[in-house]
Amino acid sequence: KSFKKVLTKYLKIKLRSRAFTVGGTSSIWSNISSYFEDFEMKSRWKNRQLNLWPISHEILLKEYKKLDKKYQFSFNKLKSCLLNIPFEVRPFIASTKPINFKKFINENEVDLIYNCKISTIDENQKIATAFTVKNKFKFKAKKIIICCGGIESVNLIQNSLYQKKLKNIKNKNIVGKYFMDHPKFNLGYLKYPKLDIISKLELKIKNNLISYYGISLKRNIQQRKNLLNSYVRFEKLNNRIFRFFEKLNIPILRNIRRSENIYRVRLFCEMMPNINNSIILKQNKIFVNFRLSKIDHETIKLLSNKIKNFFSFKPDLETNFKVQYEENKIDDASHHMGGLRFNNDKKLSVVDKSLKIRGLKNIYVCSSAIFPTSGSVNPTMTICALSSRLGSYLKKNI
Repeated sequence: KSFKKVLTKYLKIKLRSRAFTVGGTSSIWSNISSYFEDFEMKSRWKNRQLNLWPISHEILLKEYKKLDKKYQFSFNKLKSCLLNIPFEVRPFIASTKPINFKKFINENEVDLIYNCKISTIDENQKIATAFTVKNKFKFKAKKIIICCGGIESVNLIQNSLYQKKLKNIKNKNIVGKYFMDHPKFNLGYLKYPKLDIISKLELKIKNNLISYYGISLKRNIQQRKNLLNSYVRFEKLNNRIFRFFEKLNIPILRNIRRSENIYRVRLFCEMMPNINNSIILKQNKIFVNFRLSKIDHETIKLLSNKIKNFFSFKPDLETNFKVQYEENKIDDASHHMGGLRFNNDKKLSVVDKSLKIRGLKNIYVCSSAIFPTSGSVNPTMTICALSSRLGSYLKKNI
């Protein structure tokens, strides 16, 4: 369960977001997830809003529902919250005792090779090959599926191209481009909240389930102003969730610990795909260059103002509620997406709709590296939905 730091410029990537262990971060961490909204798959920052994904939202929904019964993603428990408020409302849920996926593996049919880092891959005619460091060992297969995380999946392709492999790959000039994440930070604290509304939305732990509702700008506002679907959640500070935050030793929390009805407002950013946000291979090290765009900031500013003015009885007295525009104030960026785009436009796509790398015959990618948009939710459920779809495709076509 080792962790490796990523060299970054502007936004800092959370160290523990890249766990080098069987199962990746899912083996040490399981958290709240939800589904992509249909409009999150579109280019809302443009006047002509097209679906950038080469599959429809209906296909994703079908795969989400498949996951629910077997893998306990609780998709059927993600119920809408019927409130007459000027915001989009989306449910999030997770189990306090997440399922161990090992139970689904027939170990007699799987060869697990560990402590054996794959540094490059290639293919020749009908065979795909994975090479270890310095080509000490190689593994041949009919198909290779790359599913080693958002950053590492990109790095494996970049290493292979640097070693003059994968010569037939198409659009290699955009490998590593359009990197995205979900930067997170605290917007502030509501001291005079409208409890009748917030109590229905706040983060809760009950009956072995963690749940809350995320609040974002109305869809028509996003479309009219070309903004994104960044959202906030409310965390009450005088319950067991607050006791957890107390352990973090944050001064402002110590000062208000005895106050009642104070809510922390936590922001989760959607990032617009930007060709300048990229994963770069430098002297055999990974370097990530990414920052929030003007549209990202405009979304945060408008959402924070509307949250303060609507959810507080005394918004003018909310002296602690302010947007932290300084990028070094962002405390977490841990959902790595993009770099191997899965896109409707073939000229801007590294991966096709069957998740096969364009120009290749036997190498597929199933990780968040293929996302053409980031949405604003944890990508886990969507990665698993794409995995289920790829599994069905390979059973028919292998």
